[in-house]
Amino acid sequence: MNAVRTFIDSNILIYAFSADEPVKQKKAFDCLNNCIPVISTQVIKEFANVIIKKFKFDPINVSSIIHDIPHIAEIVREKLELIIGGLRIKQRYGYSFYDGLIIATALHANCRILLSEDLQDNHIIDGKLRIINPFISV
Repeated sequence: MNAVRTFIDSNILIYAFSADEPVKQKKAFDCLNNCIPVISTQVIKEFANVIIKKFKFDPINVSSIIHDIPHIAEIVREKLELIIGGLRIKQRYGYSFYDGLIIATALHANCRILLSEDLQDNHIIDGKLRIINPFISV
């Protein structure tokens, strides 16, 4: 994964900032440190929602984390063309709309890898993007 543009799904960020599963936390940090990380505003919103609801993080602390994200990852903002792309992915590959939106955003950002625990491991999308679950061996 070294020096490869890699789209990071929300579950990677969630594991990185929650201490509930230290093995997955270490793996998440390894993933972030061994690629050129790219995330979307959708991923940031999902991340914030989960760590506030499930892990009871204080919203002020979450704001601080979010302010630091641009220092560790490129951020892709939502655009109308990405929503259309998400619908195309949904129809072509059968993913949910929101997963399709993640995939469409990764493709738009010219990522070669999408790291996610929730999507089909080793699935190649449009011959350009490989989905990898980094936690399979954990």
